[in-house]
Amino acid sequence: MYFCALSPYFMLAILLVRGLTLPGALRGIYFYLTPNPSKLWDITLWKDAGTQVFYSYGVGFGTLIAFGSYNKKSHNCFRDGFIMCFINGSTSLIAGFVVFSILGYMSVLVNTSIAEIVKPGPGLAFLAYPEVASNLPFKQLWSVLFFLMITILGLDSQVCMLEGLYAALEDVFPHFLRKYKKTALAFICAIFFLLGIPMVSYAGSYWLTLFDSYGASGIALLFVVFFEVVGLSWGFGAHKVRVALKEMVDIELWKWWIIVWKFITPFVVAVLFLFCIYNYQPLKYPTGENFPIWAEIFGFFLSSLSMVVIPGYPIYNLYAGKSVGSVKEVFIYTKFFKYCLKI
Repeated sequence: MYFCALSPYFMLAILLVRGLTLPGALRGIYFYLTPNPSKLWDITLWKDAGTQVFYSYGVGFGTLIAFGSYNKKSHNCFRDGFIMCFINGSTSLIAGFVVFSILGYMSVLVNTSIAEIVKPGPGLAFLAYPEVASNLPFKQLWSVLFFLMITILGLDSQVCMLEGLYAALEDVFPHFLRKYKKTALAFICAIFFLLGIPMVSYAGSYWLTLFDSYGASGIALLFVVFFEVVGLSWGFGAHKVRVALKEMVDIELWKWWIIVWKFITPFVVAVLFLFCIYNYQPLKYPTGENFPIWAEIFGFFLSSLSMVVIPGYPIYNLYAGKSVGSVKEVFIYTKFFKYCLKI
C-alpha cells in the first residue's frame, strides 16, 4: 500500500527536476501561471473545474464515506480532511509544473505556441510525460517506470472506487457478501474488466469519451452531489454534523459552516447543474462531426443509471412497506418538508 501511494511522488519529483532543466521550460511555466480572466465567463470551464475537484478529492463517489465508516468514533477526521486537501492540492500544483515545463520544451522543438500543443483530455499526460522520459539517460527504463506509475495510480483509484461500491452493496446484502467477500469482489472486478474491453479497441478513445462525459461526470455527478449535500445538511441535519464533530474530536466549528452546508453549497451545485443542462452540446469527433444519435441516447442512459437511483430507492421503500408510516405521514413529519412547505 505504501509503495503504491508513495512511488508516484518519486517519479513526479524526477520528472519535475528534468522538466525544469529543459529549454523552454520557463515559457511553459509562464503559460501555466498566467491567468485568463475571460475564461471565467465560460460555463464549461466551471463545470469541468467542479468535476475535476470531485474526481480529485473523491467527492460524490461514496469512497470517502466508505473509508470513513471504518474509522473509530474518536478518529480525528477534521485533521484528515485538512491533510488530504493539502496533499491533493499540492500534488495537482506540482503535476501542473511538470506538464507545462515539458509543454514549453515541446513548443520550442516544433516552434509553435503552447496553446496549439495543449489538447484537452486524458491524452495530455501521455503526450508530455513520455517526451521528458525520452530525454533522460536510460530512457527505456524511465519509460517503463512512467507507465508503471500510471498503472499504479489507476489501480489505486479503482481500489478506492470499488470499496465505495462494495461497502454500499454489503450494507444491503450483508449475510451473503460478508461471507463470500473475495468471491464477490472477484466477480465484480470481472464484470468491470469486461466492460473496459471496448475502451482498448480501435475506437476505445471514443468509448472513453462517451463514458467519461455521461457516465461519471458533468450532469450525473452534479446531480448526485447535490442530493448528497441536501441529504446530509437537511435530512440528517447540519447541526447534528456540527455536534458530532464536537463529540468526536472536541472541535466546535463556527456556525457559518451550517449556512455553507445548508444553503451555499447546494445553491452552487444546483447552479452548475442547471448551467450544464442549459449549455449542453453533443459530443464531437476530432473532425468536428457530432457523435451518432445512438451514442447520445446511450450516454443519457448512462447518466440516468446514476440519477434515477436517488429518487427511485426512497419511492421503493415507501411503497414497499419498508418505511415507518404511510407516504403522507413520512412527508409531513420530515423536518425538511416542514420547513419548505411551512407545515
